[in-house]
Amino acid sequence: MTGHAPATARTLDPQTSAPVEPRRLAVNFVYLALGEFGAKLLTFASFSYMARVLGPWYYGILEFTLALMVFFTLPVDLGLGAYGAREIARHPQDATRLLHEITGIRVLLAILSMLALGVFILVIHQNIKLKLLLMLYGLSLLGGPFLLQWFFQAHDRMHWVAIASIVRQAVFAILVFLFCQQRTNVLRIGMAECVSVAAVSLFCLYVARYRMRYSWAWPDIRLSRLKVHLKQALPIGLTELAWAFMWYFCTVLLGFIYSDSSLGWFSASHRALMALHTFVWLYFFNLLPSISRCASMPNEHLLELMDRSVRFAAWVGLFTAALLTVVSPLVLTLIYGPLFREAWPSFSVLVWMLPVAMLSGHHRYILVAYNQQKWLLLSTIVSAGAAVGLSFILVPLYSGPGAALALLIANLVNFALVYVCVRKLVAPVPVTRQLVAPLLALGAAVVFYLALARWNFWAALAGASIIYALALARFDGRELMSFVHKIIRKPAVNAETA
Repeated sequence: MTGHAPATARTLDPQTSAPVEPRRLAVNFVYLALGEFGAKLLTFASFSYMARVLGPWYYGILEFTLALMVFFTLPVDLGLGAYGAREIARHPQDATRLLHEITGIRVLLAILSMLALGVFILVIHQNIKLKLLLMLYGLSLLGGPFLLQWFFQAHDRMHWVAIASIVRQAVFAILVFLFCQQRTNVLRIGMAECVSVAAVSLFCLYVARYRMRYSWAWPDIRLSRLKVHLKQALPIGLTELAWAFMWYFCTVLLGFIYSDSSLGWFSASHRALMALHTFVWLYFFNLLPSISRCASMPNEHLLELMDRSVRFAAWVGLFTAALLTVVSPLVLTLIYGPLFREAWPSFSVLVWMLPVAMLSGHHRYILVAYNQQKWLLLSTIVSAGAAVGLSFILVPLYSGPGAALALLIANLVNFALVYVCVRKLVAPVPVTRQLVAPLLALGAAVVFYLALARWNFWAALAGASIIYALALARFDGRELMSFVHKIIRKPAVNAETA
């Protein structure tokens, strides 16, 4: 793969890249995983700190702002990053042209998104601090077009992707710890966001210009090319927007209806869930090459892989959700402080999205691997509609727990839809028989826990966990250990054929 620009472009000669090999893919995964974990740790540390110093009410304002900004940030990309990475990987000689054209389109989208945000700020009836915080976050949209992680990804420079993620969150965390003290002005957090986006934008421009030796990423807006790029990128962007509606609309509606601490409690629970969801994403990121290879083989190979993976997801997901349900007050107090202990009802509902996501992820990624993305998009849109409709019903009735329940049901709807799609379009990939043993083990563990919990909480929890572990070892232990070892040991073997 080469990154040389066309003869008419003014650019330095980029470094020549060797074709990607399985070992390189494995190394890239390590870079991405380390970068993601590092960024997530910094983010979680800074937000747990802000929750402690701001308290539930002001923290709720912050999370409400972030949830709203998702719907203005995603249109700035609109799937162009993934599209650009794909096109450069296929046609490396067009790298410079695509860098300028995609940056140009994203600048135009950023301006439009800022204008839409300005109108939104004018028409909403919220307190002035929230509006000013939204304005500050709106300024950060100008840096979005120059976040070039997609360009690094296209050239298999995953170490720069990882470092860029860490730079952004590290700058934000440092500013938060230095300048956000007890009862601080929440607007300082918006300023920290603007500085962190500016810092990572400059970092990306520096890497593209001086380390990868491409020309400066100045915008090139050509209307003739805009239509071509948007037509290809739009389905990806719409899928991301639909997913955002499913995951964040509950927070937005909760913020419009309630002005008490319930928004902060739900948002803290939601953020903890999203941090845990990173493990689900990494698992399927690593499993996707194996699923993709099955597309060129008889269905028996897919069914065998899915049987072992679904069993693993069921055992791990159900135990994690049950454990977190029991210890949710302790976990939330440890992370956010005693003022957030009352967030446990929302968190106890949200954690059951983990086993749902781990099970449905198999079918969602099968649709991707078998080139059935349009059905994934339709399923996501329907699920997002369910989340919105249920939010209007459950949030006014039950506040934060209602929002959590709406989100859980929407994810169950998504699971059902992708399950049917895979069954009709690819193969009948089952999940029910793999759930029998884990559910029986969980039932026995719950009975044991309830019998002993009043006597000694920790002894009951330990005993229940041992019962579950023994059942796992008895029914699926050896087979699942072999499966996990294989996935970890060779995460990307022959992935170039996927």
